[in-house]
Amino acid sequence: MFKNWCIYIILFIASVVFFLYYQMWLSWYCLLIILLILPVSLISAIVNGIFTTAVFKAPKNVRMNEEAEITVCTENRSLFSFSICRLCLVSRDLMTDVTKKYKKVEFESRGEMSFPINTEHCGTYEFTATRLRVYDLFRLFYFPKRIKLKEEVVIRPVPVVPDVMPESNGFKAKVLKKSNASYSEIYDVRDYVVGDPIKNIHWKLSAKRDHVLVKEPQEACYGHARVYVELKNDREQMDKRLGELLFTSTYFLNHDIEHKIRILPPMKREIAFNIESQRDLDTAMLKILHMRIPKETGNGKKA
Repeated sequence: MFKNWCIYIILFIASVVFFLYYQMWLSWYCLLIILLILPVSLISAIVNGIFTTAVFKAPKNVRMNEEAEITVCTENRSLFSFSICRLCLVSRDLMTDVTKKYKKVEFESRGEMSFPINTEHCGTYEFTATRLRVYDLFRLFYFPKRIKLKEEVVIRPVPVVPDVMPESNGFKAKVLKKSNASYSEIYDVRDYVVGDPIKNIHWKLSAKRDHVLVKEPQEACYGHARVYVELKNDREQMDKRLGELLFTSTYFLNHDIEHKIRILPPMKREIAFNIESQRDLDTAMLKILHMRIPKETGNGKKA
């Protein structure tokens, strides 16, 4: 913009000098054209700024290390259809609260501009744009337009096979519960209650204790397996842990094992997710990718 103003001033001075030394219709014509550039540029910048709109186009879900980009599309509905736009785009990593400003770029008011998304680490990235400058054709003036563009892009982890992967039975928590069967090899003993079947009386133990005891049938069942993930301020380590979590949880679901995912934030109570279906896993993973990762302070303690 400064360069364009310098060129305009030089042209204006040259046209004035030309007019003073050559006072003919051509000099009048050149001076008039130079003078009209300013009001025309100002009006076109204002009109273009009022009638220019912008929207985001971005993928909702991306896997790590996949190529992805966010696109800003602008539309100009004014008579001055040709103008230049300049956008300020900011991305924020919700897991670390680190922001990044993209280099301001210029593009046509009836066009689009794409920005690459860094998919090196998994997480949720929030893209915002609040300021848009709309320039006139000569780029002498601009109209500052307030916009509210916001888009979230979730970068999901890639499944990683854990170093140690036990058999599926090793993940099942075995417990006992009351059985409805009339007979079972596994049973508990309790005091007799009026209405209990006589066949369930434990005669030998009742004789020793000198009061009536009955057998209560029990059966083995399996509780929830548990997967623990601790939030660490190491993105590569977090990528690996979340990848292992995704692989393990998917492995459980493929073997019909209901389980729980437990997230251990530092200095906070753990957060648990019950996983019974693929939908539960997708919901839990989405919430995990929105969680804040603790920062390390100078003395080595977590913030």
